[in-house]
Amino acid sequence: MAKPRVVELDFMRATAMIMVVMLHVSAAYVAYSPVGSNVFYLGLLLNQWSRICLPLFVFVSGFGLFYGYGQKTKLDLKEFYSRRFYMVFVPYLIWSFIYMILRDIFNPSFNFIGLPVKEAFLSYITWTFKENIHTPIWFVLLIVQLYFIFPVLLSPVARIKKPIQSIMVNSLFFLVVITYLRFFMTMSGIHVIDWLQRYYSVNLIGWYFYFILGGIVAQNWSMFKKIPLNKFGITLLYIITTSLVILEAYLGFLKYGQPHLEVYTSIRPTVLINSMAAIPAIYLLAQKTMGWDKLAKFFKDISRYSYGIFFIHPQVLTVVKKVVGRLYGTYTTRVFQLILVFVLTMVCSYVFCYIVDRTPFRTILLGVGKRK
Repeated sequence: MAKPRVVELDFMRATAMIMVVMLHVSAAYVAYSPVGSNVFYLGLLLNQWSRICLPLFVFVSGFGLFYGYGQKTKLDLKEFYSRRFYMVFVPYLIWSFIYMILRDIFNPSFNFIGLPVKEAFLSYITWTFKENIHTPIWFVLLIVQLYFIFPVLLSPVARIKKPIQSIMVNSLFFLVVITYLRFFMTMSGIHVIDWLQRYYSVNLIGWYFYFILGGIVAQNWSMFKKIPLNKFGITLLYIITTSLVILEAYLGFLKYGQPHLEVYTSIRPTVLINSMAAIPAIYLLAQKTMGWDKLAKFFKDISRYSYGIFFIHPQVLTVVKKVVGRLYGTYTTRVFQLILVFVLTMVCSYVFCYIVDRTPFRTILLGVGKRK
């Protein structure tokens, strides 16, 4: 018997996707706007506010998988991996190729088109499995890692008897881990360990907690959904922890200058604390929002297209910034320009996915099946 759909998950996934777009839009204003301008400070605020987007995405991914597979302790591994390969990894392979083509067209120093077949193939393999950690779609490689270990995690997570205590213990442990990685990391001399440490921001070491958190909540959803949530307390906690994330980056800017702001990523202790407050806060907002039919449809569509928007929005953003820059002479000096760039990027990305969803290419480009 199929479990009832958790409609709030659509809102949470859509919210995470909107925040991803805002994160990438605001990054340009943090890096290139005149220091001290209104648009610089707004960009900084929005950039740090949206830092919870990836923890939220990983949480939702974990929740969806563990909820969908219920209390099963054994999987049809062939079915599980083949479905993920087709719906998740194939679109990644296609988009990685598209990214290479576009980079060749717009970056004179990058050479791909016109290479001999063997060299082109090797270049594509290197780009797809290595160089993409430096592009916005690195996140897919992380999700693939988490999907790969999911069958190993299913049984242990299903056997957890005290979910709240387990979450508290795992939260403290993960806090220690990311505090070490951010402030005290040292190389061990052991290649595997050092590789995991050096690239913790793009591998499961830096993100596994949110995936397992989603799993624990999903496996015990019948209990968690009955817990009365104090709306005022959770909202206040979310505002306070978000303010701390923003303040941390602002103080770093005052001390070290604008270039230093790039170190204030989503993997740091303050963002973990903020995420733990944001998840129930966004869930409460979802309960209210998904009760309105038009808003519910909007967020369901964004949720359905989230994978496609994730892939296409960096390319759309590049074009939008050029167009707005041509119209105004620059795109980084006014608050209006930031708002315009965000809205155009979001709308154009949505329209692209809406059109593709009406074609046979929906699965290989958006990772979605035909609408029922």
